[in-house]
Amino acid sequence: MRRIVTFNRVSAEYAELIVHRYRFIRLVFVVSLIAIEAGAQAPASEKRPSVRPVHSLVIPGDSSRTTSASVSARVRSLLDTATTTLDRLEVHQTSLAPGGSPHPPHRHIHDEMMLVERGTLEVTQEGVVRHAGPGALIFQSSNELHGLKNVGADTAVYWVIAIYPRDLADSSRRRR
Repeated sequence: MRRIVTFNRVSAEYAELIVHRYRFIRLVFVVSLIAIEAGAQAPASEKRPSVRPVHSLVIPGDSSRTTSASVSARVRSLLDTATTTLDRLEVHQTSLAPGGSPHPPHRHIHDEMMLVERGTLEVTQEGVVRHAGPGALIFQSSNELHGLKNVGADTAVYWVIAIYPRDLADSSRRRR
């Protein structure tokens, strides 16, 4: 005799949350590997660190610090350092209130990736508007005008991974 297991609504929602969290963690891992591989392919002459690079580490989630906060956005920095292949690798989490935007549309010389943990973001890239929800990856290419806005009813949370290769102009290394 086959036994049928039923879940109540709360259990089903909890199981779905676990699946989404697993997918998000897997996506962060894959994106990080891609960023590391891209930096490793730089010519040997560009691999000399300008500052002492960080070595392998684990950063506990509760060790981050809030680097900026406003009425609509809060930024928590987890990592901002040189690596053996990059001038700078920066990782931070942004929490964005409904209707909020972290800053006006802008452009910068480095590439960055954003991973949406929860909420719905309206992403404008070179005048094209797209929407990104939980688990979505936003890639922002160098020197393209871009901006974000939380168009959902709840707080949106996303992670930013900014990649600064060794061959960028000095002005691009400063935080903007």
